[in-house]
Amino acid sequence: MPPMNPKMDKSLRLLAALDRRPQSSHELASNLATSRPTVIRLVEDLRGMGCQIEAVREGRADWAYHLRDWGLFNAERVLRHFE
Repeated sequence: MPPMNPKMDKSLRLLAALDRRPQSSHELASNLATSRPTVIRLVEDLRGMGCQIEAVREGRADWAYHLRDWGLFNAERVLRHFE
């Protein structure tokens, strides 16, 4: 398989991470080894591709992203890719 575009790779890894459990932008940045602004941009890009990613307040000041729909992407294929 040819190497994947780095931005697409991070986007798909973000979806896979959110499929496992809701996470904050700080957690995602740490897990994806990227910056928080990059995570926020990736979430916005994925939303533009039909992914339903909702920011939900958890506690007094904590927010977590929840994946509601994979949009254009096939969840099974993406998750299998990262096994």
